[in-house]
Amino acid sequence: MSVLVHLCGGCTHQTAWHQGGNGGYTPCRCCRAGTADPDPAPTLLPTFSSPHGIREPLWEPGTQRNTGTTHASRTCDCAQCHEAAQAISRREHPSAAPRLVGLSGR
Repeated sequence: MSVLVHLCGGCTHQTAWHQGGNGGYTPCRCCRAGTADPDPAPTLLPTFSSPHGIREPLWEPGTQRNTGTTHASRTCDCAQCHEAAQAISRREHPSAAPRLVGLSGR
C-alpha cells in the first residue's frame, strides 16, 4: 500500500530510518546517528500491484502497519499528512476525475 512519509533534509531518506533499530539496515551515517531533520511536507511513496502495475491505495495517516511483526510501525498522524491524504483521495475519487468530452463522437 502507498504511504506518506517525511524525508530527512540531511540525507533525504525517510525519517523513520533514523528511529530505533532501523539505522542498522542502511550504511547512511545520518540514519545511523538517529538525528533526522524532517521535512514538514510529506512525500508520497506509491506502491504498485503485481503483475498489473496498478497503483495501490494509500494507508491513512495514523494507521498501524505490519501488526504483530518486528517491523510494526504507525503511519504519520500529523496535520500535513492528513491534508495530503485528503487531497490525494479527492484526486483519485471517480467523481473527482475530469470528464473526457468529445472522445465518443457524441
